[in-house]
Amino acid sequence: MEEVINSLQHGEGDLGAAGLTITDNRLDYLSFSPSYFEVNQSVTCKENKKIDSIHDLAKLKIVTLSNTSYSENLENLKKKVKDLKWKELESTNSELLLQQIWEDKTICTIVDAHILSLHRRYIPELKEVYKFKELDQIAWAINKKNSKLLTRMTEWFNQKKNRSFIADLKRKYFDFIEFDPYNLKTFISRIDSRLPNYRDTFMSAAKEYNLPWELIAAVGYQESYWDPKAKSPTGVRGLMMLTRRTAKEVGVKNRLDPVESINGGAKYLRKLIDRMPEYLKLEDRVWFALASYNVGYYHLRDALALAIWQNENPTRWHSVQKVLPLLSHKKYFKRLPFGHARGLEPVIYVKRIKDFYDILKKKGNMVAPIKVYK
Repeated sequence: MEEVINSLQHGEGDLGAAGLTITDNRLDYLSFSPSYFEVNQSVTCKENKKIDSIHDLAKLKIVTLSNTSYSENLENLKKKVKDLKWKELESTNSELLLQQIWEDKTICTIVDAHILSLHRRYIPELKEVYKFKELDQIAWAINKKNSKLLTRMTEWFNQKKNRSFIADLKRKYFDFIEFDPYNLKTFISRIDSRLPNYRDTFMSAAKEYNLPWELIAAVGYQESYWDPKAKSPTGVRGLMMLTRRTAKEVGVKNRLDPVESINGGAKYLRKLIDRMPEYLKLEDRVWFALASYNVGYYHLRDALALAIWQNENPTRWHSVQKVLPLLSHKKYFKRLPFGHARGLEPVIYVKRIKDFYDILKKKGNMVAPIKVYK
């Protein structure tokens, strides 16, 4: 953050789009776009702490980032909480600091609530022990002297198509499933205990069918928790939980063979993606394909028709997922060609796979944590 702000002040860059919070101090030397995000700041530790008011924060060993909205917040709190102390760090970021909190249970930090939610998917042990009520406004920043750019930037944010684009970005990066620390801890532990047995097969299938291996692996985990002998009451079996009909369609003879199952599941997913209309954006095609993997292609077609009926965009997953649950309501399904379906299930199914997929990608790029206290 400090480097971004310094660059703006010294003319090394024109626009800072780095999740910057509008603060009183920054308004002295920066101009900001209209806010595109509202957030609360969260006090984060590895262990639960009893924090009933801001005065209890003096009990904590707090580490935060220098020259940030967090340090500015603490400076303001210091006027009310005389015993409040903290340590400020330079040349680091929230991601590395949260990794250090995970390693050292004696320290806590302050981050924006959406950043905490994002990283709790990878580090589920993190605890939010206190949330500040005040909402911070996040925006793009420019040098205060650049009035022409401020005018153009404000105009850009006020355009309807760009507001829609920003809403799509929020959904893409911060539309999480409800946080479940136990399930996420189990998933992360199985990345180390179970996934290595099948990683090479996932990668081979990914290459064969031009798919990200993490996506195939995420589907496999959602289906069976990477258990090659999994079996459901409805008769689907194996690591990718294929039905007899699907297994026959993709040439799988033994559903309990993990290599056959993974390759068969990848082949079937590729077929479903290719079956989606080409006018869909690639990412939406994947989510639609996964929904049809769960609920069936023709029920998905019903949902697309229902989206139009409900004045939603049938080409975008975030719109179609709103109407899928209506497939279980008689008022709607009785008017659709393929009738009743448990429409909430594919919504949850896709959300969980998206989450597992993001975690697998993230785990492959984790940076070694910094050391704060010796």
